[in-house]
Amino acid sequence: MTEHSDLLIRQAQWPEDSSELERLRSAVFVLEQGVPRDIEWDGRDAEAQHVIAELAGAAVGCGRLLPDGRIGRLAVLAQYRGQGIGAKLLTAIVEIARQRGQQTLYLHAQAKAVSFYQRAGFTVRGEPFDEAGILHLDMHSTLDYRDWDEPVTQLRYPQPFAELVIAQATLARRELRILSPRLDPRVFDNEDLESAIRSFLRGGSLCNVQILVQDARAIVQRGHRLLALSRRLPSRVEIRRLAEHPQWNGETLVMRDRGSLLEMPGTDTDYGFYRPKDRARTEAAINHFAELWRLGHVDPEFRALSI
Repeated sequence: MTEHSDLLIRQAQWPEDSSELERLRSAVFVLEQGVPRDIEWDGRDAEAQHVIAELAGAAVGCGRLLPDGRIGRLAVLAQYRGQGIGAKLLTAIVEIARQRGQQTLYLHAQAKAVSFYQRAGFTVRGEPFDEAGILHLDMHSTLDYRDWDEPVTQLRYPQPFAELVIAQATLARRELRILSPRLDPRVFDNEDLESAIRSFLRGGSLCNVQILVQDARAIVQRGHRLLALSRRLPSRVEIRRLAEHPQWNGETLVMRDRGSLLEMPGTDTDYGFYRPKDRARTEAAINHFAELWRLGHVDPEFRALSI
């Protein structure tokens, strides 16, 4: 397989790049494979994220990602196949999906391309079916964010937010701070996070975890892995409670060291944010946390039970 040093995979825009995208897809799907034009041009391009592969400045391949996580229209001109261009296009689309916080991806793969997608981590679901006169199979992939260290701009809650909490604990070196009204068990009460925090604490005596919550009773009554961990290691994992404060609007923050912030705003929104390399924003969040932490206290209920 020949790879090209001058190959560029870039994110395209619709309609600015529509003429190139139409040329590529018409050549591959309409002219070569006989897909009817009214099926190829389905009216969804304006809502999609597109990528284009350029070789020495000439567009040779493309693909798109729809808002629901469907990958499609992956095309490489015939004379450029077998050179790894399709795989690089697919990788670029998956990276865009990660940056958008997409957790599940799916596609309709032509039967002859199933092994190509399997190498990229997709698995077949269901039986073969006909689409535009070509045999296809439904394929899916679930993205894993547990060691992800790049920004996510549209982060869904509770997943994959919960996996990025694990990433914060896994990648932490000295400090881990958690601000959460109820220490939501869907996000914070799981074996993987507990294991990641334990590994973090084994990194040295200076490693510590600070957790600030609003609702102590709910955490105690239902039981919680992080509460149990704080009882076992009170000098390393401290939980405080601050019932109400005008500067705490119900947001959830997870801060790793001095430069990584995971945030779910408390206002009505469908999305959170992951900023793993934003020192200024993280420092501001740490200062906010420090002020609330100073006003908080160790609730007696956290000490009520011995483990």
